[in-house]
Amino acid sequence: MNEIILDLNTRALINYLERSVNAIDGTTAKLLRRLSQEGTREAKRHTPKAESTLTNSIRAKQQSASFHQVVAGVHYARYVEEGTGRGGWVPDQTILDWMDVKGITPDDEDMSIEQLAYLIQTKIFYQGTPAQPFMRPALEHIKAKAPNLALTYFKSALEVKTK
Repeated sequence: MNEIILDLNTRALINYLERSVNAIDGTTAKLLRRLSQEGTREAKRHTPKAESTLTNSIRAKQQSASFHQVVAGVHYARYVEEGTGRGGWVPDQTILDWMDVKGITPDDEDMSIEQLAYLIQTKIFYQGTPAQPFMRPALEHIKAKAPNLALTYFKSALEVKTK
């Protein structure tokens, strides 16, 4: 007789579910790691300057197997992402450090670096700074990529092996 029999029983289902849970845990960790790497790369791509302190501070951070973050590790990251309104006064040392990193010096030889810093502070005070989002595009990229990546990872992990 040419019968095909498909056994469905509780023990087989429990065994499959146990294997699946273990596969899902490992696969989820791999997926989150990949998505955090993708997010890091995308955030760096959208920072205002390619070779900046901000760009270099962006990294993927793994808190646990199931919790990953994309972190911009400089204190001014939120100001770049969201911009600033009028009225905030940037501390002297922050402006001076930024000018030093960027190699900004006065064009006028009679102007001191402190005077130029004051002019920049005044401009920021009266006009604020525009938003230059870099994390939001990274989040959108992750949201767009996650479903297909998850499908690929989980299909592979949960592939039913036949005898």
